[in-house]
Amino acid sequence: MRRAGALAVTGAVLLSACHLAGPQPPRGTPAPGAPRAEPNVRVAVAVDTTAVSVSSALPFDLVNPDGAIAVRANRGETWQLRPGGAGLTATGPGGKVVPLVSPTAVWTGGGTDIVVDGKPYGGSILVRRSQAGGVTVINTLTLEAYLLGVLPYEIGTRPASEIEAVKAQAVAARTYAIRQLGARDSLGFDFYATVADQVYRGREAEEAVAQRAVRETRGEIVVYHGAPIQAYYHSTCGGHTASIDEVWPKASEPYLRSVSDEREDGVGAYCDISNRFNWTETWTAAELVQDVRMGLRLHDGARADGVTQIRGIEIRGRTTSGRVRTLRIDTDAGRFEVHGDSVRWVLRPEPGRILNSALFNLDVTRKNGQVVALTARGHGWGHGVGMCQMGAIGRARAGQSYRQILRHYYQGTQIVRLY
Repeated sequence: MRRAGALAVTGAVLLSACHLAGPQPPRGTPAPGAPRAEPNVRVAVAVDTTAVSVSSALPFDLVNPDGAIAVRANRGETWQLRPGGAGLTATGPGGKVVPLVSPTAVWTGGGTDIVVDGKPYGGSILVRRSQAGGVTVINTLTLEAYLLGVLPYEIGTRPASEIEAVKAQAVAARTYAIRQLGARDSLGFDFYATVADQVYRGREAEEAVAQRAVRETRGEIVVYHGAPIQAYYHSTCGGHTASIDEVWPKASEPYLRSVSDEREDGVGAYCDISNRFNWTETWTAAELVQDVRMGLRLHDGARADGVTQIRGIEIRGRTTSGRVRTLRIDTDAGRFEVHGDSVRWVLRPEPGRILNSALFNLDVTRKNGQVVALTARGHGWGHGVGMCQMGAIGRARAGQSYRQILRHYYQGTQIVRLY
């Protein structure tokens, strides 16, 4: 596995990021190809946008690739960077416009956060012209500092009594990052700062429990037969997690198979503390046509544009974890069959929102040859693969350790420390 390097821009330096020292867990069997020292990671905090603003509490410079300083900005000033010519342009106070060469580093030289579109970031900031002609902003920082900006958005801000769940999240998020390093090299960064990888918001929500979880699991990842796993996770499994091949057209993995989230006493599931453990969605005829047509257009292309009536909708088979295997939709533009997790993107509750999970039943009301009302009653939130975050919280409340939590959701794995 490649170690992510520092910025290849003369004059760019790493700003101070929060480095947490503390007692280290014992080192396990090394994972082949994984880094032996803490790597830097490159996170795209804005991708192909029309413009970004940068500022800082200290004076800062905009530095071209040859090390030449194009702009010396005073503290508190805000500069707008946008595409211009073959590179970028920076617009500052009073409308002053300065041409920049892409990529441009933003450098304070004093270890103070750079604020990008109102959000503070540690590490270093690089602004470049994207392949599509917009502006992409890349935050480079240490992996452990990156995790501090991930945990509060992936598992939420949790009380100290639930630290074991937060530690499980820290190890899962670190494992995901180690596994994905270099996968997006062609784009010039390692991760998106969104659900396309892991949600990351920089320094704005760093908090004590997440800091402790990262510190106390420093360098630890989950491995299967010595290799970092695909550490998928989701919010709420609804009682059973899903095997990876139930959800996506991917090869099965022994450590990503369906496991029960039921409590040992048989009374409920660990994740039933979630407000999405049970849910209901309803559609009128007009709402169903609008929402399904939009989903089918993304799934099956232009044929969906001809849909003006939903004549039938039914579940055609379930997976081993009880999720919908195939959803058949009969319309006036023909029949559509949707499989696996794609059903969540087609059977949308409303524009811009996908269905909570694929673990649901349908109540269909038909009249005059078309569906006039539909109700979906389901369980869970997310794709269902890997660690159930609300289940992890329930297990932490019940006294389980982060190692017990991870070994339950990722069967047959080990936890090792890389650095």
